[in-house]
Amino acid sequence: MIEDFRDPAVDADQIADLCIVGAGPAGLAIAHQFLGSATSVLVVESGGLDGASETDELNAGESIGLPFSLREGRARAYGGTGTLWPGQCIPLDRSDFQERDWVPGSGWPIGRDDLDPFYLRAADWLGIPTDAFDEQAWTRFGVSPPPFATDRLVHRSSMYSSHPDVGAFYRQDLERSDNVRILLNASVRRVDIDPTEGGRTLEIVSLAGREGRVRARTTVLCAGGIENARLLLLSGLGERNDAVGRYLQDHPTLWVDLTMDRPATLQKFYGWLGRGKVRYVPRIRLGWEVQREERLLNAVATLIHDGADTPGLRAARELSSALQERRSPRSVGWPELRSVAKELPGVVIGAFRRFVQGRPSPAPLDRTRVQILLEQAPHRESRVSLSTERDRLGLPKVRVDWRLGDPERRTARAFVGVLDAEFRRHGLGRLGDVGWLDSDDWASQLEDAYHPIGTTRMSAEAGSGVVDADCRVHGLDGLYVCGTSVFPTSGYANPTLTIVALALRLAGHLKEADRSVAAATRGPTWT
Repeated sequence: MIEDFRDPAVDADQIADLCIVGAGPAGLAIAHQFLGSATSVLVVESGGLDGASETDELNAGESIGLPFSLREGRARAYGGTGTLWPGQCIPLDRSDFQERDWVPGSGWPIGRDDLDPFYLRAADWLGIPTDAFDEQAWTRFGVSPPPFATDRLVHRSSMYSSHPDVGAFYRQDLERSDNVRILLNASVRRVDIDPTEGGRTLEIVSLAGREGRVRARTTVLCAGGIENARLLLLSGLGERNDAVGRYLQDHPTLWVDLTMDRPATLQKFYGWLGRGKVRYVPRIRLGWEVQREERLLNAVATLIHDGADTPGLRAARELSSALQERRSPRSVGWPELRSVAKELPGVVIGAFRRFVQGRPSPAPLDRTRVQILLEQAPHRESRVSLSTERDRLGLPKVRVDWRLGDPERRTARAFVGVLDAEFRRHGLGRLGDVGWLDSDDWASQLEDAYHPIGTTRMSAEAGSGVVDADCRVHGLDGLYVCGTSVFPTSGYANPTLTIVALALRLAGHLKEADRSVAAATRGPTWT
């Protein structure tokens, strides 16, 4: 069931066994696991059914360190960031979970083996294959990537979900549910311990000023890497060791021009591949041996090809998209159709490669750039805190102080050097100059990737983090956090697949807890 808190017919005060804050990929993945169960679930969402609403203004805040995106890449809406996410999925490496003596604060209290079963389930939930995150992606399409020295560079492959907007994809399931409800346009103002009956009480409010409460035995914050920390700070919770909001990480991103010696070969090796609705994107990771020997962070490179577009190719792509989406073509008239006819041989070859071989078009390239995403080392002073400025709800806005340091600079410089050497060795091309990394303002030339990470970090001991290995806030029964904010380290991987895997793992833990409570009470789990 989906309801709107602005509707006066909807009760202002709500009761549930489980309250989930945020209807993005994490929150919906958890809620979906409880469909048809005896557990009453309420998902509280700040926005409405459509993105780009006025509630997105609540994402605004101060950025006092390096430029950090607070509005881009975040959506207060049913579906959350899934409404903006292009769908790229790749798991964290095994080494990302390990403690590394050259990366202070590294090491997760769980390992890759703990997440592997949930990675499989997350892949299924997101509509991607489960076993092609490496060279298998190339071999399935009859392509062999360059034989780089594997201690220096490793080929990886990310895949794109066939339905990245999970809210839209699973909406019918949730609308028909009797035990799972979605409450839209209800922003959480504060989370408190219920002084009389245990559990949690959440204060909720709409932009129009309607106020209410939610009482729940268990609460899970799934509001994103920035907002999870902000909610805990607003509520004065989880601050036993002043870790809430600290260790803010992202994937610092730099771009390097590539001079191509063999453009067609590069496009063949590093153009996207497709099979049905699933796309594969070849990527190149910095080898583990180099990381260990030179005490570097993890990093990955993706080649971005800018093609020499023509009117015929543009029109052919629009016709193809319209056919697949069962709609009328946009901006395709007789002039465009004549262009397709004039360029018919190239269009036919491109269509054959795209739809039969699943390989990129052989259209000439204008240029190719290398996009590099770096792991960021945890830094205590890189943080989210509360501003003195207030939002439309009267709450302190977020204040972000994003910081980078020498580990990121050394990793960027070393990775570019390794890529350049291997590309030259195979006669593929040469990377451009990155002498700017030696300047005083080098960090300001990197971009964030809209991946806020680490602000409610997971730790084995309460003294070094905010949540435990089960995502429960240290020392607080019934309060959990899920999403990128619990990652102790960022790795290089786009985070959504790991977010969903953690959410499915947490859902299993909560189900087991529900069974234990039901067995102990032999009656309703919450009244």
